[in-house]
Amino acid sequence: MRVAGRWGPTLLFARVELRARLLQPGIRRSVAQQAADLRHVGDSQAERLAGALDRIAADQLPAESARALDRIEAARRAMLRSAETVPWADDTTQSLARICARASQPPSGARLLHHVVAMWQPREALELGTCVGVSAAYQAAAMPSGALTSLEAYPALARQAERTWREAGIDNARVVVGRLADTLAPTLAGTSWDYAFIDANHQGAATERYVEQVSRAASPGALLALDDIDYSAGMRSAWESVRQREDVAASAVVGKIGLLALR
Repeated sequence: MRVAGRWGPTLLFARVELRARLLQPGIRRSVAQQAADLRHVGDSQAERLAGALDRIAADQLPAESARALDRIEAARRAMLRSAETVPWADDTTQSLARICARASQPPSGARLLHHVVAMWQPREALELGTCVGVSAAYQAAAMPSGALTSLEAYPALARQAERTWREAGIDNARVVVGRLADTLAPTLAGTSWDYAFIDANHQGAATERYVEQVSRAASPGALLALDDIDYSAGMRSAWESVRQREDVAASAVVGKIGLLALR
């Protein structure tokens, strides 16, 4: 059924979230089994990753965290009702509401990231691919003593992300605007990163390149999260490659997100 008018993005988002929610019971069973397997490895990083998976399986939030995520979802709902269009690729424009509906992490997926960051508690966190700022908000809300830097190629989306953070009360996130080819290396330089969420160019070769660059700048014991590892054959191959890296102590798969705990 074709849905006209401004309610189209709202219903599109509802479908995306429904599909994500239907996967949650299977994801929780999977992460519980992976946590048990990791505890047999006998490595401190594997044990730490198992703890993150335990949090995902339990899916419980302190009251303060639940209120923070409610504020983020209120900001998302405002975007889904927006009639604004923003500059997009190849000198075109795109509906902000549709970008929010289709490209931002749905609540169930964003909660997974929130639980992982809440366990890891990074001081310096990095995100490749800001979009409208929803996933960054979920992650920043989990690390009140840390700071998150997110890289975004499109200035209009970066401005919307900053608006999302203001409306949600997120004050520990910032965005760097520009092509990743220009911004990633300078951002990585001079900072020891404890966590990174790689959600940019969903091509296998690019993903492997990002993992290599970020890993070189990461602090000991850092965690890398990779989105859409099942997006294509190339991404599946890239995931199998990066999880075999010598600097990876343990790995896990949470739905379409891959987790790499570095040595």
